[in-house]
Amino acid sequence: MNIREIDSLPAIKLSSQKKSETPGLFGQIYNQKLAEVSQPDPQTQVDARRDLIDQSNRVMDLLDEYAQELRNPEKSLKEIDPLVKAIQNEVRLVEAKAADPVYAGDGIGNVVQDLTVTANVALLKYQRGDFI
Repeated sequence: MNIREIDSLPAIKLSSQKKSETPGLFGQIYNQKLAEVSQPDPQTQVDARRDLIDQSNRVMDLLDEYAQELRNPEKSLKEIDPLVKAIQNEVRLVEAKAADPVYAGDGIGNVVQDLTVTANVALLKYQRGDFI
């Protein structure tokens, strides 16, 4: 057999390659579940917003406590350090939640971004030693 003749053979179509126009039982179940997943639940979105707002409030409360601790001359920076770590953890959580595309272009996303920037600046000043 000549190798060059292989290219000239007509393409063979198998009957199993034909696709059915109507989906089978699996296809119907798949399409149904896909429709359920792709439809956002309004209650879930409300709960997610409420959760993000609550976490943002926790960050603001921690920042208020941090400001009070800095004003207290009896407190050392070592004593404030656990509070700083708590702020860092809360800010990370808020940033992770705010990164969800649900909040893109939303007013709450902008507020949370401003809050996290403010908190990160305060933490950077602490780590840099601006308060020594």
